[in-house]
Amino acid sequence: MQFFQIILFLLFPGILIWMGTKKMLPSWLSPVILCYALGLVLANVSLLPLDTKLSLTVSEAAVPLSIPLLLFSTDIIRWWKRAKKAVISFALCVVAISISVPVGAYIFKEQLPDIWKIGAMLIGVYTGGTPNMSAIGLSLEVPEATFIVLNASDMVLGGVYLLFLMTIAQRFLNRFLPAYSSNGKGLDEAEVEASNLTLSESIKQIAICIGLGALILAISIGLSFLIAGKITTIIVMLTVTSLGILASFNRKIKELSLSYQTGEYLLLIFCVALGSLVDIHELLNNASSIFWYASLAMFGAIGIHFLLARFFKIDTDTVLITSVAAIYGPAFVGPIAKVLNNKEIILTGLTTGLIGYALGNYWGLFMGYLLRLFL
Repeated sequence: MQFFQIILFLLFPGILIWMGTKKMLPSWLSPVILCYALGLVLANVSLLPLDTKLSLTVSEAAVPLSIPLLLFSTDIIRWWKRAKKAVISFALCVVAISISVPVGAYIFKEQLPDIWKIGAMLIGVYTGGTPNMSAIGLSLEVPEATFIVLNASDMVLGGVYLLFLMTIAQRFLNRFLPAYSSNGKGLDEAEVEASNLTLSESIKQIAICIGLGALILAISIGLSFLIAGKITTIIVMLTVTSLGILASFNRKIKELSLSYQTGEYLLLIFCVALGSLVDIHELLNNASSIFWYASLAMFGAIGIHFLLARFFKIDTDTVLITSVAAIYGPAFVGPIAKVLNNKEIILTGLTTGLIGYALGNYWGLFMGYLLRLFL
């Protein structure tokens, strides 16, 4: 059954990409949504016995392999000109979660003992992602039962926000925020350019792209073992991002017109695998005061971030991609950039996501001890 599971993970995204090139999918229906939805169906409807360890392995491998491919065509100079707004937007994310978590802690302090520890983990996870929550939880010796419920709550809430991001988020925020202005190619234009290749040229390019991506990933894993003695997420992500950026300065690599599409295909595989890990019934059964505290913290922070972004006049796409980087980490940057039809913001999202990885542990622990002092 593992063989069929892998075949399904590999084939479904390819079929969707082909259907997209033939204009067989409605413009509003993103392949990202369909892949995630398929994973959810596989996990929650007994159609095929799933190996969750295999799904986890696929999801963990697809993202770092795809990142260099997404960055090969990046225009660093254009990104640098926009970096200031991205940094401000990400800082506003940190400010927002630093407001919503203490407010929630004050409201729920009677229901949740040691709420300052939960608050620290929430600030960590919504500044950089799940690795930060895990690290803070271990540092503060949070009971395993509390961690499991908080992690499950985060997955449910993250799924709700992800649905918003993949559907109406851009159209909704464009009513209140400036639209992103671009002088570069959109994803659709890049796809047209790539479609002019012959079949043999396409196969050759895809093989080169995957080979380069695998080489960069192998170097990153090797460096992680050299520095930490094990595979460490932040070292691997920093290295694949850095090497992907360096490779973009090579003219021959930059001109690989299928590099982005190959990276996109890997991200769609990631979406299927990720969806197949979500057991909706189990997650909903874990609702508790922790769930409501996490809800207030996350959605409160998102709302505050959007309001502050309006005051600072930051454009919609930058606001959304930095929000994704803070809440989910770098893994979801590629899929959301695809939904927004904007490949220029990928580097922005990856960079701020990596900053979040580095900052989340320190800021989460600092704010947690502040909560302990004042509650």
